[in-house]
Amino acid sequence: MESAFIFGCLFGMGIRMTVSRVIRQPLLYKCHQYPKYMFLTGLAFSGFDWIRRLSLETLCEREELQEFLVRTARINQLATGAESVGDYKKEFVQIAVDEHIY
Repeated sequence: MESAFIFGCLFGMGIRMTVSRVIRQPLLYKCHQYPKYMFLTGLAFSGFDWIRRLSLETLCEREELQEFLVRTARINQLATGAESVGDYKKEFVQIAVDEHIY
């Protein structure tokens, strides 16, 4: 998150310098605005990075939960009453070995 803040600070400084060049102001005309732009864009980039990471983490947790529920349902489907029959028992053991479920 710190790197997003630093990148935002550099981006804000670059934007401020570009605006100063475009409107033909000296770079040190309003030098107190550089830290303000740096801080605000750093904060914006950091916030965007935090929101992006949080949403990606939530998405991964949901996918893991979905995989777990599907795997549990498959095992329960094979385990209920199918263990007593020889062919289904071999299939159950093979699925458990393939899915690394012990």
